[in-house]
Amino acid sequence: MVDAGKETFELAMLDEYPVLFTSARIDRKTVPEDLFCYDVRHDDGGQGIACEVKPHVLVNHWGTILSKKEIPIKKGGSYYPREDMDYLGESLTVDDYMRMDTQGIGMEEGNKENGMQLDM
Repeated sequence: MVDAGKETFELAMLDEYPVLFTSARIDRKTVPEDLFCYDVRHDDGGQGIACEVKPHVLVNHWGTILSKKEIPIKKGGSYYPREDMDYLGESLTVDDYMRMDTQGIGMEEGNKENGMQLDM
């Protein structure tokens, strides 16, 4: 397990949630209190598709995500993404992410119809 404060993450979109992603397992004790931490399970076929988000994943662990917003976990203990994660090509630390205005993530110039914009 790795220390969240020492890891470099990929900025990604999980449906409408801007998240930090790492393929490592994060030591939950190192995650800042104001972030939500989840594990991501990949498909059984090994295609690398993020098919389930849970508080903890033991089998088919794809990675760990951190989010400023709580992801709505269903009563059965899972969130099933509508789409595969969209990796945005940015590498960030937790501190970078905490300072970031995540209201507008994912919007590039000329792509304003989705109402998102990266602002650091």
